[in-house]
Formats: sequence, C-alpha cells, structure tokens
Amino acid sequence: MKKSFTAVNQLANCITLTRILGVVGIFWITPYKNNFWQLLAILLFIIVSCTDFLDGWVARKFNMVSDAGKILDPLADKILVLVFLPLLEMQIITSFPVFIILSREFAIMALRVVGARDREIIAASLSGKIKTAITLPVCGILLARVVMPATESIPFWLQPLNAVLLWVQSWPGWFIAMLIWTTVAVTIWSFLDYFGSFIWKRFVQRAGGDEEKARRLIRSLIPNLFSALNLGCGIGATIFAALLHVPLAALLILLGNLFDSCDGMLARKLDASSKLGESLDSVADMTTFGVAPAVVVYAIFRGHTDLSVVCIALAVLYFGSVFYRLKRFSASGHSNYFSGLPSPIGAAWLSLAGVSHYLSDIRVFSVLYVLTMYLMVSKHRYVHLNHSGKYRFLRFIKAPTFIIYWLTLFQIYKLDQYSQWKTVELLFACTGLYIISPLIITIFGAREE
Repeated sequence: MKKSFTAVNQLANCITLTRILGVVGIFWITPYKNNFWQLLAILLFIIVSCTDFLDGWVARKFNMVSDAGKILDPLADKILVLVFLPLLEMQIITSFPVFIILSREFAIMALRVVGARDREIIAASLSGKIKTAITLPVCGILLARVVMPATESIPFWLQPLNAVLLWVQSWPGWFIAMLIWTTVAVTIWSFLDYFGSFIWKRFVQRAGGDEEKARRLIRSLIPNLFSALNLGCGIGATIFAALLHVPLAALLILLGNLFDSCDGMLARKLDASSKLGESLDSVADMTTFGVAPAVVVYAIFRGHTDLSVVCIALAVLYFGSVFYRLKRFSASGHSNYFSGLPSPIGAAWLSLAGVSHYLSDIRVFSVLYVLTMYLMVSKHRYVHLNHSGKYRFLRFIKAPTFIIYWLTLFQIYKLDQYSQWKTVELLFACTGLYIISPLIITIFGAREE
C-alpha cells in the first residue's frame, strides 16, 4: 500500500519527465523532411506544452507538490525552450532574440543553483508563468512558419492541424516579428522579477531581517553601478587608446563623463553614500579621466614622432596633473565650486581635440595639452555643474550642450560618417565656454542669480 501511494505521489513528476522526452523527439524530427514531419513535430510540441500546465494542476489538485518537482519542472521548461535552436537552424528566427531568451533561462538556472546551495528552493513566480504562457504558443507558431514541400497525402487526423498551419503561414511578417519581440520583452521582465526577488531576500538576510536597512543597502548599489560603468568605460578607453584607436577611446571617455555625473547625484538624492562607493568612484575617476586620456595623449603624439620615450613622458606628465587634481579634490571635499578645472572636463576637452579634424593638428593639440594641465593644477574657481544654473550664460548653454553631446557620440561611433555635422567641434566649443567661465565671471562680473 505504501509503495502504491509513493507511485501515485510521483505522478506529477512523471508528467514533467515526459516533457523532457518529448523535446528529444522534436529535436530528432527537426529540421523537417516534408510537411508531414512538420505537422508531427508541431503536434508533439503541443502535447509536451500541455504537460507544462498538466503537471502543475495534478500536483496542486492531489497535493503532490514536492521540492523535487519545484526543481524538475523549471528544468523541463528550460529544456523545452531549447526548441528555439532548431528554429534558428531553420532560419525562422534571428540569433539575437534566441540569445536573450536562452540567456534568461541559464541565468535563472544559475540563481536556482545558488539558492539550492543555501537550501533555498526558488519556485516559479507569476512572471515566469506568464513568460511561459506567451513563449510556448509563439514557439509553436514559429514551428508552423517553415514552408515545406507538401506530401501527396496527409493523414485525416492531421488535416485540422494542417489547415491551421496554412493559416499561420499566411500571417504577415511584421505580426510575427511583433510576437517575437513581445516574447523577448516578457522574458527580460521575468528575469528582472526573479533577480530582484533573489537580491531582495539576500539583502534582507544580510541585514538580519531589517527590511529598512536592506533598502538602504540596495539603494547604495544604484550609484555604485554608475561608478562601475564609469570604471568600465575607463578601462575600455585605455585599451582602445593603447591600440591607437583614439575615436573609440574618446567615445568611452565621454560616456564616462555621463556616468560620473550620475553617480554622485544619485548618491546624494538616494542618501546612499558609502565608503565602498567613494572608493569605487575615486578609482573610476582616476582610470577614466587620468589613465585613459593619458594614453590618448600618448597615441596622439605617437602618431607624429618615433620617440616613444617622449610620448610616454608626456602621458605620465598628464596623468600626474590629474592625480594632483583629484588628490586636492579629495582633501577639500564637495562644494559648489572647484579649485582648478575638473579632470572629467579636461579629459573630455582633450579627447574631443584628439578626434577633431582641425584640433588634432599636433601644434594645436600641444597647446591644448599644456593649457588643460595648467588649468587642472591651477586654483581658478570653477562652478560645480549642479550649481551652474545660478549663472545665466552657463544655464543658456546647458540644453544645446546636452543635445550636441548625444549627436557627438553618434558621430564618433559612426567613425566620421556624419562629420559634416561638426558636432565634435561644437561640443568642444561648448566645453570651452565652461573652461573659460572663471575669466567670463571675472571680466563681466557675472553673479549668481
């Protein structure tokens, strides 16, 4: 009697196992030889897809929910989603959506492995069930989109399915594309839901069950993320500059400026400052606005002289000025005014000069190189960008500079395909207005409004 009860109790898990075996059959049938095998594959896919809903219903109806089922069911779902691979082979779907969909499955599997290590079972969430409810029908529709040569006779029991197949093949391509990208969007949402829940539980555990403390810890991750992105841009810019690819190095330095402006602002608004964040921000600034532009300086001068020692010395000299500037900033702390030109502005200005057709002339660039270093180590007062709205002329150029900034990124990314726009030179000029702002304020007596 006990043995019979155990066998019945495993019914839901047995249904789940048939789903895995069904996927093996689909992989064996695909690519199709003719539309008979296509109909057979679609029918098999429909059956194994139904088992995804049947095993859960049986488990809940007869109280057969088990830890093994919570692990086996998601695993079977992930194996079922692998049906996108033969669809990719048959050129019904492109590689990028498949990459997103499969990456999500492997990422969630990794979360479950980490959870299992701590004896925590991550059960399917509502978002995961919605994702499955959308993904499986779309996958079945894509299986029917393959146009195959017709056989002489279709068995009568496949005739209704063949009629549906011909109807699906008449659907417009834009509608199929919409279904695919809807699946991708729901897949990403499902991943974020799983990942967010997993991270939240971890932080609550780390905070000893104090949810408010956990929220503060999570908020600290947001500015740290932007600091990490800034650091990544700096590392990438350094590599490209070392390879003498100045345009991409300049692009990453400009992106680093964007991330650098976000991390401090978010840390203050979210009240999420931390020692780790401050250390990460310092390393990121030193890399993106010190090391990377120094290597850009090396690349620019290396293109005009064979004396590597001189180029290295000039690069080290620039890095030394940035190092001095950042150390002085760390000692003085945050305020509405900087003592000396901020290193992110100096790095952006010099990088823009390096990719400009006019300003990259070695004589012009040399003057800008010396001027930038002088302004960084000087004690000229530069208004903080968050405080620049207090001055009318700086407030006036904010919006145009923001627009030109994005156009410049696009121009550099396209490798001068749109150089006639002159956005690099325009952004250089807008940055130059900020650089000479202490002089404008002194001469014209501009005051805070």
